[in-house]
Amino acid sequence: MVFLFRLLHKILCYGLFLWASFTLVAQKEGLRGKVVDPYSGKALQGVLVKFVDEGIEGLSDSQGNFFLSPRRPLTSMNCQFSLQGYVTRTLTNLNLSLGLDLGIVTLEPERGPAYAENLIPLSETDVFEEDVIEGSSGFLHAGRDIFLNRAAFDFSPAFFRIRGYDNRNAAVFLNGIPMNRFSNGRPQWNTWGGLNDVTRNQQYSIGLQPSEAGFGGVMGTTAIHISPAAVREGFRFTLSASNRNYAGRLMATYNSGMGKGKWGFLTSVSKRAAGQGYMEGTPYDAYSILGGIAYRPAPQHEVTLVGIYASNLRGRSSALTAETLALGGRLYNPYWGWQEGKVRNSRMRYIAEPFIGLRYHYSGSTFRYTMAAAYRAGIQFRTRLSYFNAPNPDPVYYRNLPSFYWNSPVGPNLQSAEAARKGFGNSSQIDWDRIYSVNTQGNPGQEASYILQADCSEEEQFSMNTFGTWEIARGWQVRAGVLLQQSKIQNYGRLDDLLGAAFHQDADPFSGMRNDLEGTFEKTEGDRIGYDYDIGVSQWQTFLTLEASGAKWTASVSGQAGKIHYQRTGNFLNEKYPEASLGAGKRKGFADYGIKGGLNYQITGRHWIAVNSAFLRRPPVLRNAFINPRERHGFVEKLKSESLASAEVSYFLRGTVLTSRLSGYYTRVMDQSGVNFFFSDTGYGSGFIQEIATGMDVLHKGVELGMELELSPSVQLSTVVALGEFTYASDPDLRIYFVPGDQPGDIRQAEGSLSLGPAVLKGHPFSAGPSRAFSIGLNYRGSGYWWAGTTLNYLSGQYPSPSFLRHTRSFLLDPETGNELDGILREAYPKSLQPQMLPPVYLINLIGGKSWKKGPHYVSLFLSVANLLDAFYLSGGYQSGRNGNLKQWYEDQLSGNPSFGTRYWPGFGRTYFINVSWSFL
Repeated sequence: MVFLFRLLHKILCYGLFLWASFTLVAQKEGLRGKVVDPYSGKALQGVLVKFVDEGIEGLSDSQGNFFLSPRRPLTSMNCQFSLQGYVTRTLTNLNLSLGLDLGIVTLEPERGPAYAENLIPLSETDVFEEDVIEGSSGFLHAGRDIFLNRAAFDFSPAFFRIRGYDNRNAAVFLNGIPMNRFSNGRPQWNTWGGLNDVTRNQQYSIGLQPSEAGFGGVMGTTAIHISPAAVREGFRFTLSASNRNYAGRLMATYNSGMGKGKWGFLTSVSKRAAGQGYMEGTPYDAYSILGGIAYRPAPQHEVTLVGIYASNLRGRSSALTAETLALGGRLYNPYWGWQEGKVRNSRMRYIAEPFIGLRYHYSGSTFRYTMAAAYRAGIQFRTRLSYFNAPNPDPVYYRNLPSFYWNSPVGPNLQSAEAARKGFGNSSQIDWDRIYSVNTQGNPGQEASYILQADCSEEEQFSMNTFGTWEIARGWQVRAGVLLQQSKIQNYGRLDDLLGAAFHQDADPFSGMRNDLEGTFEKTEGDRIGYDYDIGVSQWQTFLTLEASGAKWTASVSGQAGKIHYQRTGNFLNEKYPEASLGAGKRKGFADYGIKGGLNYQITGRHWIAVNSAFLRRPPVLRNAFINPRERHGFVEKLKSESLASAEVSYFLRGTVLTSRLSGYYTRVMDQSGVNFFFSDTGYGSGFIQEIATGMDVLHKGVELGMELELSPSVQLSTVVALGEFTYASDPDLRIYFVPGDQPGDIRQAEGSLSLGPAVLKGHPFSAGPSRAFSIGLNYRGSGYWWAGTTLNYLSGQYPSPSFLRHTRSFLLDPETGNELDGILREAYPKSLQPQMLPPVYLINLIGGKSWKKGPHYVSLFLSVANLLDAFYLSGGYQSGRNGNLKQWYEDQLSGNPSFGTRYWPGFGRTYFINVSWSFL
């Protein structure tokens, strides 16, 4: 008994000692510094300094000094600085466990937004083919992290991907609603495109750091908050001119703010247009409108209703072979032609998906809670020319090019090759007049030989997300949330233009079988053709995060669980699959779960390290879940959830003159699937195939460094380095599906599918953007509110996407005999597998601007020039799968000018952007 009393006494004394020590440490905790104008050096009084996570705020004094003390000693705090006439600035990952003196903090005058607006076009991911490009960008903005800024704004024209990730790995929330699409997992930027003024209030959780709205992705989380309380009050008008995607832009925004009342109103509109973008024949027409209302019955409560309508129509451009690049030049685009004196692009893309969201937010002293609900419905489509029993209208169809005659099976035909080269200038674009002539004069009964059809996708989605943060004790907090989503996606082909014909017979051009046995065979404009099916998606997710902090550390652990279901419902009875095309197909579910944890440790007040790791399972995206949903039911064989393991270690320095971050990362993604559709001459014969890859693992590893040095109050020097390695980590299984043919040379296997075995790709680089990047930047701020900067950038280690067929044993088969090839052909096999690294990219970018202020009026001018030296570079590409056997590939290579060579995306040359904005209360 005496022993127990002594033990209790020791525990009580030790506990009191810890409490006293903790209290003394807590008294030292806090954030201090001085806010100044970077141009005049003048101290800024009345700056609102706010801890975003806690709602604690204060004002800077007449000397610009401020001090804030948090309720809990976190080593990862976010602090926001705002003042009328200056750009709001947010500092992230501040370590306050032992207190922190930031020294001098600068706030940029109103020219700052123009700077951000300029940078967005540099990193827009909708420049070329969306399927190839959309994964190249990271966050919408990159905050104050110098590496992320450089990656998003200077590296992205070369399709640089942060850590080799595509956008599926970045979670994006708009007013609490996830914006990543079910089809490919990537955010749909166009939902809020052109609304730059009202989407700047963003919170970032970089990498594996925990976030409030959800579990997040390995690339991080971006939470966009749109509300009258989150946007600068007053009017703002912006005019822009550019030679990039659009030629001109007009934006207008009004925000009443919340003021002292309970209601706030926000509206913003924009228009962007171009008769032609940077690439030939790429018109651009987009407009956006937003309206928002906020009601704040008490300081702790806010209800926000936001509606967005953004419409975007633009012409697309094509990847080009080396031959067509040499013939047509860097701006060449075969998708357009002249019609009645006007440019007409055959491949237009349109997106219009209205969004309406309701958000309730409560912020108390120890508890924050958000409930968000949203409805999205809209359409997107892509048009294309189709032909039936007629010559291919594509100007770069292989039979129209000189290489077809160079690579003739009977030997080179030099005379015809030269004639084709000379004739390319007269036939390098789509001949719309000829297409109309064939349809109106060459066909009995005016049946269409050519049509313009659209591949449409209409989605209707309901989402509800609720999440909150509760400080259960000093230094301890819990975050939790539940997400529910329901979506119906209608996918169909639409007959947009008969091009002078009277009707179209809806049959598959390869097999001749009808696509819609229960519908009319003869279709007219506006009818659905080719395919018509719905995909139903239902999903629930929940997450829980526990975060604890001590004197020099902060630790967190997060868990996630959920499930998603996919189901196809066919609306056409397809003649090829009469028993597996119409009606509801099998409903299949995929469980997802994950766990991640992190530790931040403070070495000193300005030096700290962060370690994070995660393991999770996630469902396959829709585009990789079905074999061929346009024609029939049927999930990919051996389809299962993907696994992902990731770890990262970072060192941070936040000094008075030097700020830097050094990070190392390792991520392995396992059990991925991939689906592709194309025509191929395989070792088993020729046909239109669906290529299915399963069991595919990829590896991302590397280091990244960002440093910014204040050489003087007016001059900053920055350096960024990225060294990565992105390779396949397994040999995926490959299977092809097809309709058996009855003609010589067709694929004839009656089962309609073939297993090609493993594609030997382990260790082969995959297409993930440049793996190496180096940059040096210099910025100068003058005393008259003008500024200028330049960056010198080098990027390399970019590879085209490989052809999987080349890496299987079937590639070695002779399609005429079925036997494996040998001799000189077998000796050429290793060359066909060699990775083709693209040439390095050198880019020099310039920026500059000036601001004026008179009373409540602010005017800013911004100018940028990208790729100053007009350097030519290739920003990505993919290998053609047409030559699916070694014999044909070898014969195509003999002339040195292959007909089915790798296709490349040419990068932009010298471009400019000018922006003028005027804002006032």
